[in-house]
Amino acid sequence: MRGPLVQVGQREGTAVMSHRWKYSVILAVVMVFSIRGAAGSDVELEVYAGGITGDSIGAAYQSATRGSYGARFNVGVWRFFNFNVDYLYSNQSRSFTAVTQATSVLPTGTAVARAGNLNVVFGSGEFNLIRRERMKLYLSPGIGWERNGARNLTLITPVGAASSSLLAGNAVTFNLGGGVKVYPWKHLGLRFDLRDHVSGGGTGDLNPSQDVSISGSSIANPQQFFGKIPVQNNIVFTVGLIFKIR
Repeated sequence: MRGPLVQVGQREGTAVMSHRWKYSVILAVVMVFSIRGAAGSDVELEVYAGGITGDSIGAAYQSATRGSYGARFNVGVWRFFNFNVDYLYSNQSRSFTAVTQATSVLPTGTAVARAGNLNVVFGSGEFNLIRRERMKLYLSPGIGWERNGARNLTLITPVGAASSSLLAGNAVTFNLGGGVKVYPWKHLGLRFDLRDHVSGGGTGDLNPSQDVSISGSSIANPQQFFGKIPVQNNIVFTVGLIFKIR
């Protein structure tokens, strides 16, 4: 019979909203300074939507294919090079399953760490391989920061089960993409972008001071059961609407 559900830690809903506002402020500041420093260069604002693929590493690590959306600010530095700042959000879920060893108070069980959403802020270069008046073909490497939010840890044993909320996990992300931009109208365009995101840490490290309790008995340091959380590899495809400011 499953034991009581124990909730500890911070409320993830409030944390997710506060982080989204923080990312928006960072993006706005970068946009203001970039526009001031890019007189005479291309300046574009873009909103986009698409999808992100899941990834599986054995039976222990799984992530789901989900939708994604975001915003991108683009400024031309030289004729054949632009710089982008992106914010991407997805409700992609990620889970990592491990076997817990028996202790003096609890038998062997199963621990499952889950993340319920993904927030990514990254910068990328945009090398224009082909540049025409109404079309650009580009290659784009980038680097950024990934936040895995809405996380929780569930521990299941023969004597019961418990769930505990976890702080968000953070990881560095590298990406490589490419695509095409077309401009059917003077101030409006479309972008088709395919990008491979590689993030270290997957759902991020667990808090070693986090305790999980079942029926009055606690297990400390859940990270010990998972070891090193594997690197995650996801393909993101998006279609964007470009607003050409200059």
